[in-house]
Amino acid sequence: MATLEKFVTRLQADDLSGALEMVDEEAVWQEAETLPWSGQWRGPDGFARLEGAIKTSAEMTVRDYAIVEAGEVVEMRLNLEFVSRKSGRRLPMEVVEHYTVREGKIHGANAFYKDTQAVNDLVKHG
Repeated sequence: MATLEKFVTRLQADDLSGALEMVDEEAVWQEAETLPWSGQWRGPDGFARLEGAIKTSAEMTVRDYAIVEAGEVVEMRLNLEFVSRKSGRRLPMEVVEHYTVREGKIHGANAFYKDTQAVNDLVKHG
């Protein structure tokens, strides 16, 4: 839990390079196939590219979050807000991410969006 707290703190401070130091070279982020940034993103560079893919279409702000131990994974519950770069329209979104963390390094995550279709609509139509 402390690793994810530090990771989020660095991301919120716009310290992407500091956050990437916490990501294992073999880490894999899984994003739903129904999202514009779908698929697997590998390692620190993959996470940086994932962030870039999201920010190309929309600004994403973490409104609040909770980190919870959930057995072998650490769960992060996020309340996000996406803002379309095309129209400025805002979309609040709940996301749950299941992280694998070992020895202070993030080994990847699976992200679950409450409504991927709403995200797609925002990205496509603004």
